[in-house]
Amino acid sequence: ACLGPAPGCRPRKAVPPPAGGISRFPTGEPLREGDILLGRSYGLIGALFAVHSQEGGAYSHGAMIYRDGAGRMLVLNYRPTGMEDLCTPEEYFARYNRLALVRYSGDLSRAAPSPATGLDPGLRGGEALSASAERWLLRNRERRIPPDYRLDHDDQSAMFCLELPSAVYRENGLPDPFSKARKAAEDPLLARANEFFNAEVVEIRSPSSALDNPDFHLVADWLRPEYDLREEALNEEVVNALVSDIERGFAPKTPNFWGRMKVRQIFMLYYAVAAAAFWLPRQDIPDFITQKAAHNAYMLYSYAAGTKQEAKRRMRAETLPYYAADAGDPAADAALARVRDIVRETAARRRGAYLEPVPRKE
Repeated sequence: ACLGPAPGCRPRKAVPPPAGGISRFPTGEPLREGDILLGRSYGLIGALFAVHSQEGGAYSHGAMIYRDGAGRMLVLNYRPTGMEDLCTPEEYFARYNRLALVRYSGDLSRAAPSPATGLDPGLRGGEALSASAERWLLRNRERRIPPDYRLDHDDQSAMFCLELPSAVYRENGLPDPFSKARKAAEDPLLARANEFFNAEVVEIRSPSSALDNPDFHLVADWLRPEYDLREEALNEEVVNALVSDIERGFAPKTPNFWGRMKVRQIFMLYYAVAAAAFWLPRQDIPDFITQKAAHNAYMLYSYAAGTKQEAKRRMRAETLPYYAADAGDPAADAALARVRDIVRETAARRRGAYLEPVPRKE
């Protein structure tokens, strides 16, 4: 059945259909079934997953190209709000400033659905991958697959973005594009995060790990020429400062909500929580949210978001834009370095209001 682009796909601007009916990567490379798209999401969360996931990199999100029953090339992109982010490649590309196109290096004709999928066993190659991708989409529409707050790559009862292309490739007998992981049980930083948020995160996988996978290769990457790279430097350095503080033994202070929050902020928080509780399905609200986890999240977020806001004001006053087209310009490189200095100075000044050192246990 032809499912078509879903309403969840909201490009930042109108995007014309592809010339000649052939969808292409922004660099001009024609897209193929099974191609994997890596993107860099905006903001602090994108920087966290890009820089501090399994291995450092420039990307924080992964999606997959497939062909629907009407022959259209579409992007299937799993989001925490549900696997309804289905759109054309042109619409998808309009959202990002940084993208990479990754492709399987082996013989794609070897792809064949496993019996457990219930798909036609005679399917092969890109057709098999597309059928598998659409199978996951239909499954999600029949009974919504909840977000995977544990980030368990091998359990598809709940899913996050990288699980979708991995599941499609594995159930067709091909290698997992995202095969490397930082296991929480072996990583002190992830263990601290689980402690702070009363969570059970299993592991962190990086979209950029597909670039280091010998079974896959980078076809092309792209950076929007007019993108001001100071934004990336700002977000990355805020996250770097927070991660460094946690690694050095800092922990969130116990917040005094009435003493620290303005009345306006209290009402904003109340309405945000009330709206989330009313609109989100029950399965979307993590069961690990406790008073302690909420307190810690509030303090860490306030520290990071406030640092970003203050540093951004200084950045715009002190440095000139550094666009992708300016790469290699010494003055532009100096502007990026200055942004990182501003963030570190701002974080050092704000830290004491939100974090405190925890005595090490003997």
